[in-house]
Amino acid sequence: MRAANIGLSLAYACCLAIVTLIGFSAITTGAVLLIQGDNYGDAAEELNPGADFSRLPEACVIADVIHSSREEEDSHGYRCYDDYSYIFSYQGQRYKSRQDGVLRYGGVCSGSQPRAPVYIVGEEVPCWQPNTRPVAVQYNCGNQMCYKVFDPEEEVKIAKDTGDAMEAAGLSSLICGLLCCGCCSPAVWCAGKNRVGHASGPPMPGMHGGPQPAAVVVPDQHGKVPDGQVVQGRVIGQVQGA
Repeated sequence: MRAANIGLSLAYACCLAIVTLIGFSAITTGAVLLIQGDNYGDAAEELNPGADFSRLPEACVIADVIHSSREEEDSHGYRCYDDYSYIFSYQGQRYKSRQDGVLRYGGVCSGSQPRAPVYIVGEEVPCWQPNTRPVAVQYNCGNQMCYKVFDPEEEVKIAKDTGDAMEAAGLSSLICGLLCCGCCSPAVWCAGKNRVGHASGPPMPGMHGGPQPAAVVVPDQHGKVPDGQVVQGRVIGQVQGA
């Protein structure tokens, strides 16, 4: 019985440790996402794309379109995305744009047609170049020169949305972690305590806290026993010999 109780206690202790570890991991992840999302969004708010970038004097020409697809799963099911990046030329040099992801379909990718790309091969499009360096990471440069075929104004809006999404994910993770540590861990601890207590059962006779068997005292050769002793479960006084 004692070995079974020890095993049960260890099992509940392991469950408690796992639940607590998950909770603290969620809290840590949430705190990091909240901080990073807030910093990323605040930095995007301070950007001035009209001053940070200027239009190139000549148009860029789309030389190639690179396409890939991916599936993501969330609480609502699968979502299919098309990812496009563009190879464009400017004054005889080729550059690559950042990747542009668009939602194709609220389901798996198989059996559905890709979304049309923003640009097609041979199309002439406006381009932007940075006025200052280093370029803020929120502008999401696709090449070393940071020549862009996407409007920097739109890049800043995307950066703000990304910061908000990171903060929302961090807040959700933080709340889940707090609930896990504040509710689930105590619940596991109480369940383990009660279960181990019930498994122990009533004390066995002779064990600590259990009923003690009556002592039997054998009279001496003269037929005497000490006063107040028990003989076969009865308390007797001094027994005189014959």
